[in-house]
Amino acid sequence: MKKVLLLNYLFFLILGKVYAQFDQFQHAMESRDSMAAFYGREKVFIHFDKPQYQINDTMWLKGYIVSGMMNMVNDSSRIAYMEFIDANGQLVKRISAICDLGLFYSNITLGDQLFPQGDYRLRAYTERMRSFGDSLFFQTSFKIINPKAEMWKVTLNEMSFADNRLFIAAGLRAEAQAPLSNSRVTVAMKSKNKTLFRKRMVTDGNGNIYIDTLLKDQANKNCYLEISNKDLDLKIPLPGNNQRIDLQFLPEGGRFIAEYKQRLGFKALNVYGKGVDVKGVIKDSKGNILTSFESEYKGMGIAELTPLQGEIYTAWLEDGSAYKLPSADAAGWVLQVGYTEQGDSIVIKVDTNASGDTIGCFISGETRGYNFLKGRLRNKQHHELRIPASTFPSGVARVTLYNANGVPVNERAFLVWHEDDLKLQLTTAKEIYINKDSVALSLAVKNDAGQPVLGSFSLAVLDTSQVSFNTDADNIVSYMTLSADLKGSVETPYYFIKNPRSKATDALMLTQGWVKYDFGNTEGKYGYEKEFAIRGKVTNILNKPFANTNVTLFGRDGRNGVFFKDTLTNSTGEFCLRDFPLFHTDSVSTLIKAVNKRDKSFGIGVEVFYKEYPAIPEPESTFDEGSILFDTAARKAIDRRSAVMEQLRRDGRYLEEVIVTAKARISGSKNLNEDGGSDQTITQSVLEQTPKDDLLTVLVKQIPGFPPMRGTPFAIGRSKIEIVIDGMDLKFFEMDPIDVLQYYSAEDVKGIEIMRSARYSTPYQVRFNEGKIDIINPPTYIEITTHSGVGPFLKKKAGMYLLKPNAPFVGRQFYTPKYTSPDQETIFPDLRQTIYWNSDIITNKNGEAKMSFYTSESKGSYLIIVQGTDLKGSFGTLIAPLKIEADGKKAN
Repeated sequence: MKKVLLLNYLFFLILGKVYAQFDQFQHAMESRDSMAAFYGREKVFIHFDKPQYQINDTMWLKGYIVSGMMNMVNDSSRIAYMEFIDANGQLVKRISAICDLGLFYSNITLGDQLFPQGDYRLRAYTERMRSFGDSLFFQTSFKIINPKAEMWKVTLNEMSFADNRLFIAAGLRAEAQAPLSNSRVTVAMKSKNKTLFRKRMVTDGNGNIYIDTLLKDQANKNCYLEISNKDLDLKIPLPGNNQRIDLQFLPEGGRFIAEYKQRLGFKALNVYGKGVDVKGVIKDSKGNILTSFESEYKGMGIAELTPLQGEIYTAWLEDGSAYKLPSADAAGWVLQVGYTEQGDSIVIKVDTNASGDTIGCFISGETRGYNFLKGRLRNKQHHELRIPASTFPSGVARVTLYNANGVPVNERAFLVWHEDDLKLQLTTAKEIYINKDSVALSLAVKNDAGQPVLGSFSLAVLDTSQVSFNTDADNIVSYMTLSADLKGSVETPYYFIKNPRSKATDALMLTQGWVKYDFGNTEGKYGYEKEFAIRGKVTNILNKPFANTNVTLFGRDGRNGVFFKDTLTNSTGEFCLRDFPLFHTDSVSTLIKAVNKRDKSFGIGVEVFYKEYPAIPEPESTFDEGSILFDTAARKAIDRRSAVMEQLRRDGRYLEEVIVTAKARISGSKNLNEDGGSDQTITQSVLEQTPKDDLLTVLVKQIPGFPPMRGTPFAIGRSKIEIVIDGMDLKFFEMDPIDVLQYYSAEDVKGIEIMRSARYSTPYQVRFNEGKIDIINPPTYIEITTHSGVGPFLKKKAGMYLLKPNAPFVGRQFYTPKYTSPDQETIFPDLRQTIYWNSDIITNKNGEAKMSFYTSESKGSYLIIVQGTDLKGSFGTLIAPLKIEADGKKAN
């Protein structure tokens, strides 16, 4: 801090006399600095074991929370939230974890009922982070693969869809991976509910099909392909037909001023929001070529141009597409920032062609919301400042130019990187290992000064023959230094850390810029969450507060753990239950009960104050360019698994599992179908995600076409809607269904079953429609099963409240097999994808830690990923290979 103040003081002397305006500017900057130092934004980073999982796998996680301008680990927030979101933007699961010294641990089973095959996002945050906007939450992506999914029966050799021309060359397979030879199949392309193309065809002797056709109708970007016959039902996402690139040019500093040579950062994105390389020229309105440009990396690059007032400039790509550049302003400020050739100093150039606007301008330079540079500019039109790069810590820095009124007029972000990350080194006892071999690892950690580091680290060992891993993907170093302080998603962030002075990195800074640290005048709407607690209110029959009454809570943690809490309400009838035991599962259920002085619940109402969570943003695209279907590592792993299982069947060591395809059942349901079947089931796990939503809101979200409000026809298309609650038809009680649906909330209900087809609707028509059966447009019956089971009566049980809170829990320990020798036989082959996971590696005072694990039966090479922190603001990561001998010979 002394160093910072000294630098600021020297800068004041260089820039001249301090005026009254500068006193106000300095006071405003100091106020911001104080807020940044004491109430700075928190950042969360999560290291999870791998980017791709198979169905029913366990995801292992370790989280790191830092706060303040120096990325220091602290203990401000004690609860972290993790949300799992599917490709359609729907919340699948929310869990939370207890944080201690800025660290938390968790795991989640990716069960097939909640997590079908597909692409998912993991979003994480603390309550405090919500004060700075949802866009600053930690977000990453992962995939889930179901080896038994129908999708894996197709191999796409080639596929393209552009200018409404569809081309497909694919191979189809039946059971046991045999080619689907000489078989009739139907191929259809659909956009939402519209069929754009349909063709019946026969596969050749090798199960191949070929399609090359021009579609008549225009398609949008959310298209999919259906391939089906009596044994096949495939749905494959297709890229969008609109392949136009989104290309934007952004002038350095934010202003494009006539007569000044300026740099423009540009970024080209495809329809999936991914960077795409481009090359072209910039022309004026007369068609003269002024300069050429070419992207450096991931569609980003820099072009230079001296604009003229009133002139129109257009960027032309090689494919003939054209994009307008921003028009130039006649007058204003130009702000340019760059490094000296040696890279030890930062050069800041400020120019203006408006001489009357040069009085009283101020400049500041900040990193993570704290100003490491501030001062007043002299009264002249050109300024050139050289600032030592050491002025700023590593991270995304921002220089801002203010006018005399303190209003920012130009801003420029740039990356400062001192290579001051932790240096990690792994040592193994042998260079090469064999299958089922014992591996001993030694980790040594030092800081940039070469001193040993005491810190906390997490380590994953992956089988890269089954899981693809991008070594330039985000890690704890790149996230804390770079991507957490930039707008939008950064592709391969670690690339920029490895190339901090490259044109590609400068282009990233010019295009995606930075995030603003808007502290305001208070500590923020959302404070630091210190504990897990359940709060609520008790009222009497007149809805008046019930003071000094007893509230008890009976709870269960999973199947076995039981706990009990009690308290008294205060003068306003409110209560708070806290100091809960450590939970070991994410399945915590509680029953809250309140009684009067006579130990009775008559006339008493219990309300629980639910926590509000941030909204889930809409997905940018429902199709990922890196679709699971095109993942070669996943394809190889599934093919190998199929081959292994087939060999086990031949050897008589494996009995094919029976796949139960019945719909999810609701406990206590009065479903009239003999098999308890339905066309759609809304389970309790879905209802628990939005417990306070009324049933009308739930049904509108979950059932396409459900009427959202009173006054519209109570039907889905031509199918009338009939509501049945706990086996009782609302029509019998002459109740308005909208009133009932708005009365019940999701937390009151165990599950909902929808019977829309004639197959499942007929038993309900026989029972509730006087035997009159409509086969063509059958009514849609909705069976709602409540927790009380007493039917559609608008009265909840007095003095009681059933609650399944989002309680933070402690993750379980990772299990790895242990072998007595490489020759030890196993019933099933050991083909783990995550070979080893250790989330709690603590280095000693010498910066050292040791760990060990056993290899699997896979012949592929392994990749070791280590990440962590010294808890003092420095981070480190290491990605290292571990070789497995393919021929199985013993390594010495």
